Amino acid sequence: MTRVVFLLAALTMTSAAYAAEPIKIGITTILSGPMADRGQSEQYGAQLALNAINEAGGVLGRPVEAYYADNACKPEVGVPATKRLIEQEHVPVIIGALCTPVTHAIMPMIQEAKIPLVIATSAGQDFVDASGVGGNDFAFKTIPSELDIARGLFRWLKARDVKSVAIVAAADNFPHANAIAMAKVAADAGIRVVAEETLDKDTADFAAVIERLKAKAPDQVITILGPFTAPFFKAYESSGWNVPLTGRVDFGSALGAVSDHLKSSGVLSNLTGVTVFTPEQQKPDIQDFVAAYRAHYGLVPTQRSFFVYEAVYLVVDAIRRAGSDQPAAIERALKTTTMPSRLGGTYAIDDHNHAHTPLQILGLRDGKPSVIGVE
Repeated sequence: MTRVVFLLAALTMTSAAYAAEPIKIGITTILSGPMADRGQSEQYGAQLALNAINEAGGVLGRPVEAYYADNACKPEVGVPATKRLIEQEHVPVIIGALCTPVTHAIMPMIQEAKIPLVIATSAGQDFVDASGVGGNDFAFKTIPSELDIARGLFRWLKARDVKSVAIVAAADNFPHANAIAMAKVAADAGIRVVAEETLDKDTADFAAVIERLKAKAPDQVITILGPFTAPFFKAYESSGWNVPLTGRVDFGSALGAVSDHLKSSGVLSNLTGVTVFTPEQQKPDIQDFVAAYRAHYGLVPTQRSFFVYEAVYLVVDAIRRAGSDQPAAIERALKTTTMPSRLGGTYAIDDHNHAHTPLQILGLRDGKPSVIGVE
């Protein structure tokens, strides 16, 4: 009898939550254009979190609902779309915007409207520098920046007595920003940068690039190659050089570009990379997330899926602790969060409203990318 009463009570509470006015979360991301798949992965992560939250009864006795705004990765689209979230949908908090130019464009808007913005997937350190003390008090950045990533990698390298590195990076914005951060952090760590190579659309002779790097005899080569991953790794194999490679490595493209002979030779045994999230991480919470994502969507989650998933939980946790879905209350609660991350550590923020979640160091184990360290 007690069990029946308990079940009826639980059903009554859930029904009451769903009868209440929903708590709104605004999400602006890329849902159209050539990068729409990236926004979709964010949408999938958000919805997975919302499903679990609402199945557990929502928050403050109310369901939680996402209101999406497609920014098409264009400020001229993202600004009015975000304005609609604020002025028409009256969302008290926004997660976004994935696309760096759009995130920059909407930051003044959210500051003026005093609506918290959780920057879950725009990686730039410039967002950190512009937020919190002396800047935009309503912007909160949860994904590691390129400076965080560089610091994590160089802690790993310094612990292994690496004295010198060469840096080779694509000229695109993301790789270039990472290359700048790597060079800066190398100097801070007392590790010499003996060469820097930039690969642009006219780069065709990768053998020459390898030879220039080889002539400087670095202990390791830091790669942020983007679309040049495959040709660089092919040239690396052809050169016969066996210097360890590391950096922001696309393991799939790299391993797909080299021969089975190289894979079995042991030359790549020292290949490493740094990442903010990997579905390969064998933590129970991560594997539960990966399994749930696969079950719902038939796909492997990306880092975008993961950080938006956790951003939804972060916002809901702030609303719960604040006891309110008013923007000012959410902002205050975000500033004092200690919510754990499934990666380890917490989302406790610094003076620039920036969290510092652990970074994963990847290496090859039995020919497959695996987490071999956490920084």
